[in-house]
Amino acid sequence: MIVVTPAYDSGVPASTASPSTPSSGPSSPTPSPPAPAPARRPTITDVARAAGVSIAVVSYALNGRPGVSAATRERVLRVADEFGWRPSAAARSMRSGPRAIGLVVDRGAAGPVAQATGVLEFVIALQEVLATRNLALMLQIVDGPEAAVSLYGDWWAERRFDVMVVTDVLVEDPRIDALRRLRAPAVIVGAGHSDADVASVTLDHTEGFVRVGRYLLELGHRHVALVSGPTELERTRERLAALTGVLDAAGGLLVHEATGGTAEEAAVATRRLVTGGRAPTAIVYDSDQMAVAALDVARRTGLAVPWDLSVVAGSDSALCRLATPSITTLPSAQRELGAATGEVVLAVLDGDPRAQRELHIGGLAVRGSTGPRSR
Repeated sequence: MIVVTPAYDSGVPASTASPSTPSSGPSSPTPSPPAPAPARRPTITDVARAAGVSIAVVSYALNGRPGVSAATRERVLRVADEFGWRPSAAARSMRSGPRAIGLVVDRGAAGPVAQATGVLEFVIALQEVLATRNLALMLQIVDGPEAAVSLYGDWWAERRFDVMVVTDVLVEDPRIDALRRLRAPAVIVGAGHSDADVASVTLDHTEGFVRVGRYLLELGHRHVALVSGPTELERTRERLAALTGVLDAAGGLLVHEATGGTAEEAAVATRRLVTGGRAPTAIVYDSDQMAVAALDVARRTGLAVPWDLSVVAGSDSALCRLATPSITTLPSAQRELGAATGEVVLAVLDGDPRAQRELHIGGLAVRGSTGPRSR
């Protein structure tokens, strides 16, 4: 299931709370100098010890209850903030119900529309595996990696997740660095990412896009374009390198147009390519929706697909099969990726923090959008 984040509770176990109202008067313990934040995930006990008060006082201070002086409350809040500790919002539910796996999706990296189908397939397959252990999936969409990093910190301090899943990996990814600093268990899902110190599921884009490049060369295409998502994504870098290597080795030319991953931006890039001085005879697109948008641009500019322009999509869907003409494409691996990610998550929970899985994209599905070069 996909859970909605719950409201805060006090995060104080009933067995540790003091039965009497805490006092902050003269009889309160003299606070010791603040201790350094623990390397492990901080607890309410760590905050109480560093602030020189009881666990009950920490609970009262954080929940704004009477019986705690302003100075004590300020000291408790300061120590809790230094430790990065928050009340456990899901403490009761996670003790009595399912544990949680986190998935924070960057709206920009995934593409607001173009990748929506793939994200859904990935999430469904992931949750099917997690359900075998009664694990909940907490999904939230954010704008940008910085927002994801902030959310990681809050969720980890509040004990909202046991393992974080990171998708749409960037070449320089602050999310992975943040999870390392937090020492939070994580599974990294992406192209070419297989660090030995963290669990990961890698999808080899190189093999599939080498296959696309060779296929286009066999059809006589020597001037090819790639219309991709953001250049910050590892999968973009891997796909670009694969196509460039194949075309360069054959004396061909690859032109790269990076976009935000939406169908609208792909349409703009396509129009720019086909109306330029030297138009490519074949264009490869990151996603199904980007390729479908290209068919519309071709019709509007008087180009016949595949005779004047060949079109290839980097990921398959019903859109590619139902388009006119149907679009040549690499198969979608999102379901397999989601299932493999779930299996690696279970391995991490079972004590293997460096579990690894590698997947490969299947064979090219040749359809009506590609043909021999005619100009």
